[in-house]
Amino acid sequence: MSSSDPWVGPGCPGLERARIARSLPDLLLQAPSEWQDKPLLRFRRQDGRWQSWPRVRVIQAVLRLSGWLEQAGIRPGDRVGLLGHNCPEWFFADFAILRLGAVTVPAYFTDPAEAVQFVFDDAEVSLVFCEPGEQQRKLEGYAKPVVPFRGEGTSIAGIVADEHWDGRLQAPCPSRQDLATLIYTSGTTGKPKGVMLTHGNLLADIAAGLGGVAVYPDDLFLSFLPLSHAFERTVGHFLPTAAGAEIAYAEDVTTLMRDISEVRPTIILSVPRLYEKIYAGVKAKLDSASPIKRWLFALAQRLGAERFDLRQQGMDLRPPKRWIWQLLDGLVHRKLRERLGGRLRAFISGGAALHPDIARFLLAADLMVLPGYGLTEASPVLTVNRPWRIKPETVGPALPGVELRRAKDGELLARGEMIMQGYWKHPEATEEVIDAEGWLHTGDIVDIDGDGFVRIVDRKKEIMVMSNGENVPPAVIEQHLVQDPAILQAMVIAEDRPYVVALIVPDSEGLRLAWRKDKRRPLPENWAENEEVRAWFLARLRIDEHDLPSYMQVRKFAFVEEEWTQANGLVTPTLKLKRRRLIERYAAVIESLYADSGGEHAVKGEADAK
Repeated sequence: MSSSDPWVGPGCPGLERARIARSLPDLLLQAPSEWQDKPLLRFRRQDGRWQSWPRVRVIQAVLRLSGWLEQAGIRPGDRVGLLGHNCPEWFFADFAILRLGAVTVPAYFTDPAEAVQFVFDDAEVSLVFCEPGEQQRKLEGYAKPVVPFRGEGTSIAGIVADEHWDGRLQAPCPSRQDLATLIYTSGTTGKPKGVMLTHGNLLADIAAGLGGVAVYPDDLFLSFLPLSHAFERTVGHFLPTAAGAEIAYAEDVTTLMRDISEVRPTIILSVPRLYEKIYAGVKAKLDSASPIKRWLFALAQRLGAERFDLRQQGMDLRPPKRWIWQLLDGLVHRKLRERLGGRLRAFISGGAALHPDIARFLLAADLMVLPGYGLTEASPVLTVNRPWRIKPETVGPALPGVELRRAKDGELLARGEMIMQGYWKHPEATEEVIDAEGWLHTGDIVDIDGDGFVRIVDRKKEIMVMSNGENVPPAVIEQHLVQDPAILQAMVIAEDRPYVVALIVPDSEGLRLAWRKDKRRPLPENWAENEEVRAWFLARLRIDEHDLPSYMQVRKFAFVEEEWTQANGLVTPTLKLKRRRLIERYAAVIESLYADSGGEHAVKGEADAK
């Protein structure tokens, strides 16, 4: 691969900027003059139209807000809370806090009031910037000042529009060694802990990311993952700012597909759920399509996969296969790419493992998807597949500047400038994960191949040991299950048990379509209790798990009616399952699945779980 290739990092203008920057605000404030009038932030106005702000206007807003903060008594090192959906005001607040040398403490807008207040209390914030409405109500009666993003009186919108705040500051610019942010872990196994990241930690990870996947000033990111999440904050917020790219804020997760088609982004960051939905949607349409359409799609996928493999080796399909692929691509895959805006250079997948079948489906459709891996404690990205070398079953090799090592028990260890300083107020917890040689113990069990590509097996603490001694990685099984369009969510149980069982949240529409395709008749009204439906569904699980060892295949299952969301406390803000809480909630259902060893399936409704 030549260094002139547009995907190779060294040609990226933001790479050197991240390497030499004194602090994160430099990524915004010390930009080339030709970027000043270039759009930086795009958002949907109340009238429904999209509006862009150029960098020079964003800089003015940030400096005015930073000046106001200094006048309000905020000093370097003080913590300032930030709560709200992704929007320009979130950007202004973060960079204003950082320019002052203070510390940004973001909270998840999906968290309930008690979780938000825990984060801000633990960090001892001096002030909170907050989205008005539902988010601000979470802070009613809160002891510290709360400044809304917008509204009457003092607000971010009002401050940045006020020429009185000229942006002149007494505080010097922070350095790479200064604390920049506390990002609280999602707390799947206990109270969240604040991860301490310096300006240097984040800048090192930005440079590493740009050294692996190049980003350019003509790129456009669509931002919809919570900015309180380290993945979106580093890769979708700081990194495009460093590279001179534009950031468009999706209006809402429910309008995501519409926003994608209107904004036409070139880069999208997402957790696997988006890709799973795209995949399930295509499969559901195919289930109701004619045999000829299904055959054409399968042929297009087969040729697309062959083309992808050849192009990874610097080759391409030869005639007549190339001509057949071009025809089929126009008939089959182009429509999907157009729904995604038609300009997409890459999906970057993080936050959880992406099933390789879904990655291969996208790659065969000429949609670049780059699975990666990281954790908040590493600022967060450690590995990512490269556009010129993708192994869909892996999360890629280490980024430049990242050292990786596999411990004797299979745990992944990481070292580099991006590794956190420690956990806020928890030195003993810090010592548990960062050893004397500076290696971060990630808690993930992995395999590393001869090319350095990392394959995640499962969380070390989540590996289940069956009563017969077999080790079961639950995430591997769950990945197989959720790619079925009839399944919305799944969790498997096997710890100290004789066989694997699963709790299934069905996708009712996908299930109805799949049943009609197989049975040529409508799904029975009482399908959740119907013996024929249960037997059919269990057989469907067997197909989904065909390539898993027999001991890892689901023997019994239970349907549950309630979707697992952050609102009901059953998933984290990054959509990871809160296994302990789910096991407690469905304890009776789980016990029933093991009560009768003679049956192969069981179905329980939500009422049985309560």
